[in-house]
Amino acid sequence: MRRECRRIGIRLLTAAALLAFGLSTQGALAQDHGGATEASKTLFGSRCAMCHGADGHGSEMGKSLKVKDLTSKEVQSQSDAELEHVIAEGKNNMPPFKDSLKKEEISGVVQYLRTLK
Repeated sequence: MRRECRRIGIRLLTAAALLAFGLSTQGALAQDHGGATEASKTLFGSRCAMCHGADGHGSEMGKSLKVKDLTSKEVQSQSDAELEHVIAEGKNNMPPFKDSLKKEEISGVVQYLRTLK
């Protein structure tokens, strides 16, 4: 009986340790882009990468539309507010996203853009 209790105790401790480790790495994964969340990275991939490229340098289609290189000093030197405005309102060939993205999502995309430099 005592041996069985010890085994159960060890199993419970192991499960608790694994759960704690899983929760701590989940938080790390959610914020592994310099403050930008995985959701922001995914949003960039689904909404922006078609023109701006996954790396921010511009896709072939984006280059033909003369999109800005998001890693450039010109873009990176803009304030968060300026970049949020461009995403929300659009500019040149870029459509506005204010009706399809929440303000928090736009802010998250900007934070992700900062990691591309």
